[in-house]
Amino acid sequence: MRFFLVLICSCFFATGFGQYYFNDIISTQLSNEQYKLLRSQKVRKIKATSYEADNSLTEGFQLEEDISMDGKRIILSTATSAGRSAVTNRFYELSKLKRTQSGSLNIDTRTEYSYTDKGQVQKIVLTTTDTAMKSTLTEAHEWQYDSAGAPVQMLKIKNKTDTVTVVFVKDEQGLIAEEHWKKKNRTLETYYYYYDANKKLTDIVRYNSRLKKLIPDFQYEYDSNGRVSQMTQVSMSSASYIIWKYTYTDKGLKQKELGFDKDKKLIGRIEYSYE
Repeated sequence: MRFFLVLICSCFFATGFGQYYFNDIISTQLSNEQYKLLRSQKVRKIKATSYEADNSLTEGFQLEEDISMDGKRIILSTATSAGRSAVTNRFYELSKLKRTQSGSLNIDTRTEYSYTDKGQVQKIVLTTTDTAMKSTLTEAHEWQYDSAGAPVQMLKIKNKTDTVTVVFVKDEQGLIAEEHWKKKNRTLETYYYYYDANKKLTDIVRYNSRLKKLIPDFQYEYDSNGRVSQMTQVSMSSASYIIWKYTYTDKGLKQKELGFDKDKKLIGRIEYSYE
């Protein structure tokens, strides 16, 4: 398998599953923290170079980010050897992601973020437009929190009519432990979140109907600075998984990503440079 295919799979695993607490809350928070780190170090450009297991360059791969002088806009350009390319614009206000816009293969996508006075994600609205079919789909995520600032419920509303209620359960430490999707008194899906002694997320788990048991979608390990040092992605449709190992520069910027298969054989790596 060529490494760019693995990268595509990586994107699928990261966004294809729901895990709304992770994708909406945790990922947005991490993205905003990364943005602040880039701005504090006055980074204007990020370039990623992908290598295959034999150390050859991944054919056709491109990933570059350009940060505007005022920091309010980041342009992400990507391409693969399959001839697919995309440009995503991310817009920031007060060091928070406010909007993303992207287009590829006649599909335009726009995501808008709003926050509470305490800086929590309040609402995310995703609008997808098929310019060829002249059709538009919307999906809104409306978040509600308790007095301690933990999410208790999220309404996922498609096209302003189709609603799924996502309910969250905390553990004894006040951390989100369960995520239940409900519609018309029926549970559609349940995710379980596990943490280490430092309250860092270690596992995102759900029931695998094929194997008839709970299986993690993702597993995380951390370095001494609390940064993710390893992530394992498990395929729900097979027994395979991919292990991603991360290293960082002295300034805390991501330096390398190394991908390994279930036999712990290197399948490729990505190296980052900053200007």
